Amino acid sequence: MTGTGPATGTGIITGTTVMAGSPVALTAHPLQRIGAFALATLAGAAGPEAMTTGQFDEATGEMRDAVVATADVEDAKSGGGFWLGVSYLMWPNSAMNPTARKKLTKQELRDRIEKWRTYPTSQLDVPCALCGRMACGFYGKVDIPLGASAEHRNTTVPGHQGMALCAGCLASFHALPYGCQIGGGKAAALHSWDDDFLARTVAVQVIRTRQQAIGGSPGGSGPYGREITAFRRLRGYEEGLRAGVELYVFSNSNREQTLDVHELEQPLAEWLRRTMRDQQSREGFRYLRRAHWSEKVPGSALLARNAFRDPGRIVQRAISFLGNLTSESGALPTETQPLTGLCLSFATEVLQVKQGDVERIDELAGRVAGLIAAGPEPGRLKKYEQAQRDSRQLQAYLKREAVEWALHSGQEQPLVTSEQWRLLFDPDGQGWFCRDLLFVSVLQSLAALKWRPEGAAADDVAAREALDDTILDDGEGQ
Repeated sequence: MTGTGPATGTGIITGTTVMAGSPVALTAHPLQRIGAFALATLAGAAGPEAMTTGQFDEATGEMRDAVVATADVEDAKSGGGFWLGVSYLMWPNSAMNPTARKKLTKQELRDRIEKWRTYPTSQLDVPCALCGRMACGFYGKVDIPLGASAEHRNTTVPGHQGMALCAGCLASFHALPYGCQIGGGKAAALHSWDDDFLARTVAVQVIRTRQQAIGGSPGGSGPYGREITAFRRLRGYEEGLRAGVELYVFSNSNREQTLDVHELEQPLAEWLRRTMRDQQSREGFRYLRRAHWSEKVPGSALLARNAFRDPGRIVQRAISFLGNLTSESGALPTETQPLTGLCLSFATEVLQVKQGDVERIDELAGRVAGLIAAGPEPGRLKKYEQAQRDSRQLQAYLKREAVEWALHSGQEQPLVTSEQWRLLFDPDGQGWFCRDLLFVSVLQSLAALKWRPEGAAADDVAAREALDDTILDDGEGQ
């Protein structure tokens, strides 16, 4: 992984570019990092720190030509107005969108925009605030999304107009929109400290943004479209993730300056990436998406939302789904084995439940499943399913069954050990999750026993799947 520490050295000026090995260095600023990888993609470079001066000038030239062309555009809604619209979101009060824009001639606008995007050729006697190289100027909100306004002199040295930046960091902020999904008045971008993943996902987004700029679809429409796009990027990545993934949703607009950061920690991000790609897990993932379906929100959209905003609900939705199907028929639904397998892997890989605790719950589940499978009546499973919905009812169920268990001769151990009881009902522990884990394990054990009650109707899983025909790949690709 490429390092993210600040670069050192004074650097040298070459044409319009500050040089110190490469014109661009990666820093600890997430938005600068996204922009730096976008700039490298525009330049055709292997990475930000592998960029040559010529590649840097070519990439910044492309960005300059794109914004200068907006001088000929009537407004952001006109054909070719994409970058003008972006300017209100990213660079308010810039040369692209002055208050008196309509009073200026097209040539005056071109000249102003070109001057704005021509980087200074001289250095200041101060280091860049982000990478440590010699700065080329002081910049504020106009150039740095979510930065302080240049008028806020109380946040800077008197007489300075904002943050000291070198040309490489400044150009990275200008390239940031290429690495963002633009829509709904906000920009969204994925960030990770895994540079390989960040390089891949930004490169894909640069392609999408270029297409959008020439009139293509903005993509990501519908409920939780930004989260769905993030899922596509995870699924499209072939290597294991070495760090978590953050979804930045922000606006630098004068009307609404906002920033929301939704994080997938590394274990969850890697689990999702693998289960979406792995052939053995894909059937279970399809059922997991079905478990999130509602009449108002497609399953894939709600699953993506929960992953970024409330990960604990992922397993809760799956268990509620299986519980409802079980209650309806009194039999095991077809989704049992693939979906319970996913829930158990979520417990160990994401929530990192201790293996010893998993084994204790699994041991109890095997005994409970044996009690249910002792007879063919469908009410046996329904009885347990109803009890597991409430901790006090489950306590009563286990106590009652424990007495019956003890009355049978030849039992070498109790139905429920004190350790298992503590895991299930300790108010200071993860009792709620252990109870969910028990339910999943009981269903899995019954599936292994191939138990099927008398009179159970055929399980029409196809009809359930037909309710949610939304897929993660809607033709946009990865």
